[in-house]
Amino acid sequence: MRGGLRGLALLAAAVLGAAACGGGDGPVYEENVPVTAESETVILATTSILGDIVRNVAGERARVDVLMPSGVDPHEFEPSIEQVNSLYRVSLVVSNGMRLEEGMTEVLDIAMSEGVNLFELGTTAVGAGGLAGEDHEEGEHEEHEGEVGHDEGEHDHEGEAGHEEGEHDHEGEAGHEEGEHDHEGEAGNEEGEHDHEGEAGQAHAHDHGGVDPHFWLDPILVAEGALALGERLTPFDGSEEWRAQAQAYADQMIALDAEIREILAVVPPSQRKLITNHDAFGYFAQRYGFQVLATVIPSTSSLAEPSSAHLAELVEMIVEQGVPAIFVENDAAEGVAEAVAAEVGAEVQVVELYAPWLGEPGSGADTLAGMLRVNAQRIAEALA
Repeated sequence: MRGGLRGLALLAAAVLGAAACGGGDGPVYEENVPVTAESETVILATTSILGDIVRNVAGERARVDVLMPSGVDPHEFEPSIEQVNSLYRVSLVVSNGMRLEEGMTEVLDIAMSEGVNLFELGTTAVGAGGLAGEDHEEGEHEEHEGEVGHDEGEHDHEGEAGHEEGEHDHEGEAGHEEGEHDHEGEAGNEEGEHDHEGEAGQAHAHDHGGVDPHFWLDPILVAEGALALGERLTPFDGSEEWRAQAQAYADQMIALDAEIREILAVVPPSQRKLITNHDAFGYFAQRYGFQVLATVIPSTSSLAEPSSAHLAELVEMIVEQGVPAIFVENDAAEGVAEAVAAEVGAEVQVVELYAPWLGEPGSGADTLAGMLRVNAQRIAEALA
């Protein structure tokens, strides 16, 4: 092992700083789905991944727009005035919730208080059993074992799904009163602050109120969210097609879960250890029997910065555990991970995965299903 840990920390700060970007000067919608002549439903999803889920549920019954283009970190996106105004011109806004859209939290709160129809798909999918940081009051992630919790197409999220149009209810989740929307204290952490700087290998609750927002890396949770979205859309015109389309997509996600398990079967249990760029793969790890040993950025938010002490601990852990790969997301400061790998002084791969947004057209990861499949294949190849 060579020296230079202070240099690693400086490099990390420089690369992370360079990655910051704003919201642009106007609306940035991508890959809009053609709308049928008789349809008047317009749904605005905040991210490309949510947009893909919504499009699969809505089909041709609605036009689906995406607010944030691929390549923009949802943690730091700040909307322009025109983009804020667009929230008031659509039938439904679908956000992730759990403070993924950190730069939009206040905007979304105000919009909902002023009557904008908002559906937090991630919050709904995860529910009270979400993967949380150390001091989340629930702190447990319920195992679905490949089964979505519904009987004969029925789906109940304790009053969240199936609202009358325009109603928004997160009963018991964040202590709302009469339509008020409050993310502060959403997951039971004191004053919403956590600092695990230098503590590798632990679950971190930084910046998301204690809850990991990256639910889409677990296809079973995606299936849950799709079913709830179908319920939310049904009152728009009373058609059962929303539920049918949601069920069809949920079934695809359940089948994909089985496929992913088959892909990962080549990785022995003793080798199911992940070093990732930041805490984005907790749901994936829990679903498929992996352990996230540590992260380059000690947080569920990509906005945090690693300290030299944390990077030193990370290098030591990689050496001790004999970890063959560091996995970075497609929004990651890849240079930091490569510098850590070089510091180890051994054959450590830096492998890119997809997490915050979909891949480019033709990448095989330009849909959520494709993205999850590509991730599983790359993890299997790196660790088997």
